[in-house]
Amino acid sequence: MSNDWRLTITEAIKRPLFQHAEVVAGHRGLARPVRWVHVLETADTGQFLNGGELILSTGLGFGGAKEKRLAYLAELIRRKASGLCIELGEYIPAIPSDMLEMADHHEFPLIIFHQPVRFVNITQDLHEHLINRQMQALRDLEAYSRGLQQLSLQAASIPKLLQHFQAAVQTQVLFYSPDVAAEYVPVLPHAVQVEMNELMASFFAEEDTRDASVRFHPLSMTKQLVYQPVMAMGHLLAYVGVILYERDADEYMLLALDNTVSAMAQFFMRKMFAEEQARVMENRLFDDLIANRPMTEDHMRTLLGLSGSVKTVSYHTLIVSCEKSEPAAEGALPPHELTAIYRSLLTRQGFLPFIRCMGHRFYFLLIEPKPRADSRRALEKAWTDLKRIAVQMLGADTQIRCGIGRVGKRLSDAGRHLAEAEQALTFQRDSSSPFFSDLGLFRLLFHIPAEPVLDHFIADYLGPLLAHDEKHGSALTQTLHVYLNANLSKQAAAEQLFIHRQTLYHRLEKIAELIGDDFASPERRLCLEIALHAQQWLQKEDKALPRY
Repeated sequence: MSNDWRLTITEAIKRPLFQHAEVVAGHRGLARPVRWVHVLETADTGQFLNGGELILSTGLGFGGAKEKRLAYLAELIRRKASGLCIELGEYIPAIPSDMLEMADHHEFPLIIFHQPVRFVNITQDLHEHLINRQMQALRDLEAYSRGLQQLSLQAASIPKLLQHFQAAVQTQVLFYSPDVAAEYVPVLPHAVQVEMNELMASFFAEEDTRDASVRFHPLSMTKQLVYQPVMAMGHLLAYVGVILYERDADEYMLLALDNTVSAMAQFFMRKMFAEEQARVMENRLFDDLIANRPMTEDHMRTLLGLSGSVKTVSYHTLIVSCEKSEPAAEGALPPHELTAIYRSLLTRQGFLPFIRCMGHRFYFLLIEPKPRADSRRALEKAWTDLKRIAVQMLGADTQIRCGIGRVGKRLSDAGRHLAEAEQALTFQRDSSSPFFSDLGLFRLLFHIPAEPVLDHFIADYLGPLLAHDEKHGSALTQTLHVYLNANLSKQAAAEQLFIHRQTLYHRLEKIAELIGDDFASPERRLCLEIALHAQQWLQKEDKALPRY
């Protein structure tokens, strides 16, 4: 049984009411689908056509006038009608050659009735037939969706889902992913598979992966590929498609394709989530790295599950923080399902990724099995993609920040490089670099956070401000930090603090009174910025009030 609810011209003229009809032109367009039947006598009313209608006419509106009849026929063709049925009689006793030529040229079926017919009977018959087909297609689609659901509950594989899809659409179907081997149902000859794989690899590489809608790509004059991406949380996982020969995709096929794509997305998500649940050793590793516990090279490789054949050219440590502007929403961040998406993304970019999600953070250890010409550019792209997916899933009101440690060579030093990523994350601002290697002078703080000299340095430069804030509940320390970060721009600082400029002036006067009116001089400003960053660093380290 065909699941195409549409009626073709060929099928329509086989109905009993067309027994005295004859196709006189446009024979090559008889496969056109009929969406509806409409009586139309003049070209002026062509604006009411939506495309796909079979037009019935007596010739009343154009008769024997050449210009009128050609304008009428041209309007039907332009409006993408399926065909034209004319009852020969008083208004048009025979079809002129100019209409026949135009219809043949555009492959537009032109049908004549040699005997009078009741248009209302034809309309009723074909509409009833179309509606019955539509209802049957809806029932078939519902049954197809139930079958997909049952396969999903049985943890069916990709080939089984494709076989179910192919049985419904009765044409060549395919599955393509950048990460696994392509699948074809029915199976194509090896040479054809190789050709198709090369075609899709080059074609899909240029695709816009942000759009999840169905797409159409001509393979030849008579063949086209209809496909849809399988997406999860804004990340491309695969493509599912059909190859059509001398036909177009109907609504049933497109809906079945969409349902199949949704089922495959759920299949991938379950599979990736199950794999994440099994990564106990990887979680143990990150717990040790975050605590900065010393580990040997061999112990690290064991925890990572690296065999002797897997070499480590270099590795990178990253920390990504996802924080909502509203504290009440923190409990939902981040969704752990993102771990599987991130793993797929980073693997595709050539990394061997190890990931841990804790609280509102993701911790990454990215091993590079092969040397790269530009590792930094690869990391920048990875960070851009990680941020894009996080924003898409968590919302634009989520602050996504990243810290990236220096390139590592020895796995036993991974704890120290992860601590570098932590410091880079602490000092990062919206427009600043996430790389620890770009921190400049502030990298020195990494080596002395636990030393008393740092506490004394903070107290010498910020002590009066911190004491005033604690006693009066003021925000002078924050005001100074924002003012220095705004390059001493009072307007920018006031906007960032959401206060009037006059309020800022009063705060700056108080700051000058407490720490000296030369606080904006180059030497004092540098020391104050270091003290502010150091105080921020110690707050995050101790999860407590700063010591001074």
